[in-house]
Amino acid sequence: MKKITLDEFSNLAFLSSPTFSPAGKHFCFVMSHADKHENKYTADIYELKGKKLRRITSGGKERGFQFLDEDTILFPGDREGKKEPTIETKFYQISLSGGEATLAFRFPLPVEKLLPLPDGNFIVAATTFPGWEDLYKADPKRTAAYLKEMKENEDYEVVDQVPWWWNGGGVTKSAYTALYYFDAKKKKAAMLTEKNFAVSDVKLSPDKSTVWFFGSECKPLLSMEEGIGLYKMALADKKITCVAENNAHFSVQGFECAESFLLLMASDRSHGLNTDADFYKLSYEDEKITLYKTYGEAIGSSVGSDVRYGGGRSLKVIGDTVYFISTIFDSADLYKLEDGEITKVTDVEGSVDSFDVAGDKLRLIALWNMKAQEIYDEKGTQYTRVNEKALAGKYIASPEKLNFVTDGHEVHGFVLKPIDYEEGKKYPVVFDIHGGPKTVYGPVFYHEMQYWTSLGYFVIYCNPTGSDGRNAFADIRGKYGTVDYEDLMAFCDEALKAYPDMDEKNVFETGGSYGGFMTNWIIGHTDRFAACASQRSISNWFSFYGVSDIGVEFAKDQNAADPWGDPEKLWWHSPLRYADKVKTPTLFIHSFEDYRCPIDQGYQMYTALIAHGVESKMVLFKGENHELSRSGKPLHRIRRLDEITKWFENHKR
Repeated sequence: MKKITLDEFSNLAFLSSPTFSPAGKHFCFVMSHADKHENKYTADIYELKGKKLRRITSGGKERGFQFLDEDTILFPGDREGKKEPTIETKFYQISLSGGEATLAFRFPLPVEKLLPLPDGNFIVAATTFPGWEDLYKADPKRTAAYLKEMKENEDYEVVDQVPWWWNGGGVTKSAYTALYYFDAKKKKAAMLTEKNFAVSDVKLSPDKSTVWFFGSECKPLLSMEEGIGLYKMALADKKITCVAENNAHFSVQGFECAESFLLLMASDRSHGLNTDADFYKLSYEDEKITLYKTYGEAIGSSVGSDVRYGGGRSLKVIGDTVYFISTIFDSADLYKLEDGEITKVTDVEGSVDSFDVAGDKLRLIALWNMKAQEIYDEKGTQYTRVNEKALAGKYIASPEKLNFVTDGHEVHGFVLKPIDYEEGKKYPVVFDIHGGPKTVYGPVFYHEMQYWTSLGYFVIYCNPTGSDGRNAFADIRGKYGTVDYEDLMAFCDEALKAYPDMDEKNVFETGGSYGGFMTNWIIGHTDRFAACASQRSISNWFSFYGVSDIGVEFAKDQNAADPWGDPEKLWWHSPLRYADKVKTPTLFIHSFEDYRCPIDQGYQMYTALIAHGVESKMVLFKGENHELSRSGKPLHRIRRLDEITKWFENHKR
């Protein structure tokens, strides 16, 4: 069989945003591709009729869309080719009956969400800039003045909020999202929310009479949920009221508008930031909140993979019936909540990544049967074959489950055998550790793992304590480097015992994010690995304090300590503390614009190893962030994987 290549991901199609038209007549989605020559990704909208594909757009930049009516698609874009600086958003519309896309309207600010109203107007959630709140009026002189000031101050950043940057988004400049009413005929906008009041997750009620959203005052937030409330605005009088406020014991994580109640996904935070949600009802009549269904499992897919690009819906309400994706153990399936009872809609191991439903029609994008993404229905019928040609005749290792009990709990893991495997022959091993830690590895296609098997490696991976999919199992607060490390080492032992053809002298380890933290921890606690590769890691919880875009609360919550309350505990959980014990040759991979696990974390660990005479190397990527391995520029992704692989190859014993 043919081998999976270093750049195989660039031959694949990535599917996202599956969407039915309001009455279900049409079904469209976005298909993206990696373009190695331009070192970027292209994205276009496609329609699926039965099992036949039709390309709707060809601009290569259509990453999002929505149905304006049963036959018309609306999408943001820029087809004029102008290079002058701008902050406006252009929207185009195209009829599925035929014809070219035409400019529908312009909105003077960067639009985050657009909600069509029955009268042809819109509710708009758009980025708003402090001191320049009047830019929505679309005065050319005022906009020019703003752009001029930004140009004059491009070398400076003024910070008056915490957090002040977002991974992949850069420094926020204190910008926030505000609500607007946009008159499509007059092309005029009106601001609906007050200055310095930020909104998110904006939705319309089924009767289009009320806007629901999360809101909070713009101020330095040490807690990511501090001061956040659930609000509603009646369109009849534009009056805004708060209906629920988050607190330490009740945190609304999401909501959807059902026909007869507002569905809330909320938790009591009993497991800190790792607490999964239960379902609640908020009455439209008296706004009382009652428990609808105890659940406490992960909503959405937590199953990792590096063959996705773009997102899509993970929950939708039809009438009062709730469809949602949930990760249980090692797979993400589609479930249905109806009349207080939850039933499973799909039952295929892998990951349902996103879906849509209209009437009796349901389509989903999934990683099933060790294939790259395709579109299926709930019965498993495959409607697309966009990735089959690229992988035809290629060796794709099937994951063999390796589950075992250690210290009273079960650890789930997988083993991939190398290409042309022969019993009695010794093979090197790559041990891959996932990020999160509240994510999971599952039986899905993972390019980097399949590449290593094509080079003749066993690949092993598992879900230690802290992983998602098993409720309290994910609660690892104050335990980093203890039970999780023990689970990982026990899994490695079990794999070597179960597969005697693994060469225990040539076991290599790598991981990113939490997996990078764990790599840093591992090299300070054992020298069993021939070489390691630490990616986008955390090494020092002290210097991590206050610099990550996920907030100050994350470090404190996960370690059950902060620099002043219990500095010894925070330092104890820091891999940097154990750098003088390291003997393992280690490669560090980091990105300059990683604001999730900032680059200084890699600097410190690398420098510490050099100071103690340990062979080390650091490879840094410009223009990349925390998502390098998943959505980084194609050539950067190739270089990253090549660096890791060569590091392992060059350290075989």
